[in-house]
Amino acid sequence: MTVLNDCSGLWCVILAAGTSSRLGKPKQLIQYRGRPLLLHAVSAATSISPNRTIVVLGSHSLRLRALLARHLQNVSVIVNHQWGSGMASSLIVGLKALPSGARAALLMLSDQPRIDARSLGRLVKVWRAKPSVPVASYFSGTIGVPTILPKQYWADIKLLSGDTGARSLLKQSDINTKAVAMPEAALDIDTDEDLRRLKTL
Repeated sequence: MTVLNDCSGLWCVILAAGTSSRLGKPKQLIQYRGRPLLLHAVSAATSISPNRTIVVLGSHSLRLRALLARHLQNVSVIVNHQWGSGMASSLIVGLKALPSGARAALLMLSDQPRIDARSLGRLVKVWRAKPSVPVASYFSGTIGVPTILPKQYWADIKLLSGDTGARSLLKQSDINTKAVAMPEAALDIDTDEDLRRLKTL
């Protein structure tokens, strides 16, 4: 997929710091179509924003950093040393690492195998029409990630804690979040049952 025009202010932030406690092994390294899930996520992100992608690591950071160094050189890696406190801390660290020229962040997880460049392109197309408004994927009756969060909302993320993510902010009644139907976002890999579903794809 070609890079979408006038997206120079859009950066991707991939949250990949979790320990995968329910699965019992690093889900970032689970193979899907011959590649680890983390590489799938990063490849999709860099197709949208080459040289403007940040991966937030935490648990298993040495192994994951080495994986990225071997296969992808056009990403920045930062480590959230407080990863055990929950997703919110990784979100805060990732947004803090963005340069002053960034005007929106495309927030992603590393364990949504069906999310690809086309999925992200649909979000970006809606965001480009009105860059000041958040855009979120819609699946399973709710909104969630991947999502594009304009810069004016980043300060509100600092108020989150624990495993609370951007969804709680985007669902507030005073924020006119645009929803983009994305059923492929419904599958994320947290349990053995999710892993069995992945193997059928």
